[in-house]
Amino acid sequence: MLPDHQAMPGLARLINTCGEKFADKDAAIVRLNETELLETISRRCSLKDYGDPYFREGLNRFIDSVAHDADLTFLGRILQRAAIERSLENRLKFIDYQKKRPDVFERELIPPIIVLGLPRSGTTFFHRLLAQDDRNRGLYFWELTHPIPPLGGRHDYRKLAAKLEYNLFRRLTKHFDHIHVIRDTEYEECIFLMTLTFQSGAYWMLAPVYSYVRWCMGGDRLKSYADYVRLLKIFQAQSPARRLVLKAPAHTGSVNEILRLMPNAILVQTHRHPVDVCNSVNSLVYAAHCNVVKRLDVRKMAEADVDMLDVEMRRNLFSRSYHGVRVHDILYAELLADPLSVVKNLYARHGIEFGPQVEARMKVFIAGNPQHKHGTHRYCSADFGMTDAQITDRFEEYMNLFGYKPR
Repeated sequence: MLPDHQAMPGLARLINTCGEKFADKDAAIVRLNETELLETISRRCSLKDYGDPYFREGLNRFIDSVAHDADLTFLGRILQRAAIERSLENRLKFIDYQKKRPDVFERELIPPIIVLGLPRSGTTFFHRLLAQDDRNRGLYFWELTHPIPPLGGRHDYRKLAAKLEYNLFRRLTKHFDHIHVIRDTEYEECIFLMTLTFQSGAYWMLAPVYSYVRWCMGGDRLKSYADYVRLLKIFQAQSPARRLVLKAPAHTGSVNEILRLMPNAILVQTHRHPVDVCNSVNSLVYAAHCNVVKRLDVRKMAEADVDMLDVEMRRNLFSRSYHGVRVHDILYAELLADPLSVVKNLYARHGIEFGPQVEARMKVFIAGNPQHKHGTHRYCSADFGMTDAQITDRFEEYMNLFGYKPR
């Protein structure tokens, strides 16, 4: 099994050492108190209205989970506070934008293409491939983390702010490009948009917040997805002639909510053997959590990942069977073998033209992004104290439906 911690970059070790030695345990830079956070960010933004208070339950669940579930380093505590502050700032600006630009939210969305499915099943590659079609509009990491454009002709510093934040994060943490490449100017998954709802799987990537994740899996998701749709309308207004192409494996269990709010959305679901998926996810989450914890219970983390994926897939299959939710299914092996044919089939099914210019751009992207471009990602069940059978037992229905055999 993998060790319960990893060596950190020198700057991170220095911050942790100084913080543990000299900083008060309740210093403002790490303190998580709902009332104080709401008041502080309100003063900073000179805004008061956070909108529908439904988000506060998620905020409090996250704060409580950080306090009781995660053995965070000093730097880890700083990063959780910073993440909450950014989400609250975005929420204040989001509500203010709705008041000042109501016309944006009256417009209909061009039916977006939303890529979902089990994580580590080709969703990132396929999403970025679709974004090569210049009639489509992917969302960059910098605009997902700072989604609200400034009003009143003010200069837009969001891209610069995101670049500074990203570069600092890269210096403070051990990165994992061989698992998943994140760049401030790369297309990324839209689950980051939902951090301002405080009902987002993105928070699980920040820290081992077990009780928060359990709450997310069982909570009502409709209000958070209603905010998600409003956020998409902001981006649609910036490029009114282009179709949004979006991606987030975390949407997999919420297809019913998505189609209730966007009935014409085109849902694309990728599929891969659950053993490969779960172990790859475990490897990614392990690398992320080791950036912020003193010690990590590797087996507990892995079991939480498998639980989460199991619940989301069961919700997905239920929606498909009992609510008649229709999706376009893509097997990971097919995507690896002939990605252009996969795109052509998707476009043909939905009446979207696939011309020579689109094909040329996609061929360039495919050639420039071979598998393992940033290094080989190796993993196995034993790394996380599990067996293949413990994983496949949880996904029997899914495996039967899509032709996967136990290992």
